Amino acid sequence: MNKTIEHSARILVVDDHPIVRKGIDALLCHTTAATIAEASCAAEAIDISRKQSVDIAVIDLELPDANGLQLITRLRCTMPQTRIVVYTMHEEPWIIDELQDANVDAIVLKGDDPYELQMAVESVKIGIEYYSSRFKKCADNAPGRLTEREKEVLQMMCDGMSSKLIAEKMCVSENTVEYHRKQILRRIGAKNNVQAVSIALKEGLLPMI
Repeated sequence: MNKTIEHSARILVVDDHPIVRKGIDALLCHTTAATIAEASCAAEAIDISRKQSVDIAVIDLELPDANGLQLITRLRCTMPQTRIVVYTMHEEPWIIDELQDANVDAIVLKGDDPYELQMAVESVKIGIEYYSSRFKKCADNAPGRLTEREKEVLQMMCDGMSSKLIAEKMCVSENTVEYHRKQILRRIGAKNNVQAVSIALKEGLLPMI
């Protein structure tokens, strides 16, 4: 699990709508000690990241010059220590699947209560991943295929690893592992871990097994 951010968090808000950026600024300034920078596009975000350290980046997926997921990939290369919070209006099943595979620290949908974004930022500050209630609902209704993250967890379940060990290996909280485990059981129609492993082995869900 990531370490807690001890100092006043340096937050970068990336969204092409000025009203949204100002709204996020106001929301976070009232709830957390933070220094907040703004970017209206991916190029501005990259430029800011080169000039100053960023602890947390709150990123919209729809930017004028790049897909938000592309920006996340670039930031992961240049600032691997930065914690990524996705804040998006998109709830389409294929986007939900992409987000679950994106290796981000938190996901909040713009249809959520603003409190969820506050919780996401506070959670990632102490090294805990956060999925909003609306995102979880969308993920629960997503098609049955396993995401890459779920395949990774299932592989470790097949290797006999406990949730605690999986959490340590993936550098996430046990609650996050439990969320992925429940999603795996639901998607493949298993009642428990033993049945999930049996189905994975029988149906060849994991090529490496």
